[in-house]
Amino acid sequence: MAKIWDESMRKLVRASPQAFVHLIIPEGVFIKERSDKLRNWKLEPDALLDVQVNGKAMVLHLEFQTHNDPSMPERLLRYNVLTRSEYQLPVLSCVIYLLKEGIIQLSPLKWTTPTGQDVLLFHYESIEIGEISPEEILRTGQPGLLPLLPLTKGGAEREMVKLMFAELRSAKHQELALVGYTLASLTFSRVNPDNLSWLQRRFHEMHDIIRETPVYQWIMEEGREEGREEGREQGRKEIREEVLETLRQAIVEIVQKRFPKITGLAMQQVAMLDDPAMLRDLTVKISIAHSMKEAKQHLLTIGIDEKPD
Repeated sequence: MAKIWDESMRKLVRASPQAFVHLIIPEGVFIKERSDKLRNWKLEPDALLDVQVNGKAMVLHLEFQTHNDPSMPERLLRYNVLTRSEYQLPVLSCVIYLLKEGIIQLSPLKWTTPTGQDVLLFHYESIEIGEISPEEILRTGQPGLLPLLPLTKGGAEREMVKLMFAELRSAKHQELALVGYTLASLTFSRVNPDNLSWLQRRFHEMHDIIRETPVYQWIMEEGREEGREEGREQGRKEIREEVLETLRQAIVEIVQKRFPKITGLAMQQVAMLDDPAMLRDLTVKISIAHSMKEAKQHLLTIGIDEKPD
């Protein structure tokens, strides 16, 4: 479930990055989106946006959180330091809480030694969407924030969702309707499940419009790519199984011709092997075995050694 929330928010930022810049840095101007993977570190921030403020460059780092995480300040600090190290630019980190669950950790993060000495003071931004009124979102004049309306204070209602779709239509931002629908469905499923059937009908009514939007195409393309990868993985598994079965059958046939009395043992033993290297090694050993006793010994020692001789 957390993945669905994260992916929905990433798509929303990707579709309208300036809206999020405005939410956090009203005077900021979006320049470009950075990769969500730090090249020199095995970390993936939710979003990194290049921003200009008063003609000066900086990076806005966004993290989306569905519920309170006591380790969030340390996570933000880690991302902040590593992002600054990689891009050599000032970085402002902000966590956006999508649901009202638990007590959030307030800025700043402060580290102090047992001696009472301050060693770190890290300031960051935090926004609780559930504490924002729908009117505050509407007053921003940013269509890219409209899909957040169902998450706002008192926003998990039919009328608010109707308003969201109407505002997106009037602002000619139908491409954001699918994200709005997703966030509304996630919210309704938690706090107002009786409205889910209504929302489903509403989605079907809008489907012909939504399917033409870029966000819909992104989701469909991701689905197709996942399907292709699953197909490739399935193909690799099938090929591997064919190779294994060919090697097993080769061993059985060799035993059947050279030492027919232990054919049953061979069939039983090779069925336990799923390592092509070990099967190939066993094929060679059975082929050059000088006696049935030696071949039987090779079959009975399968799996005793981790690696073939």
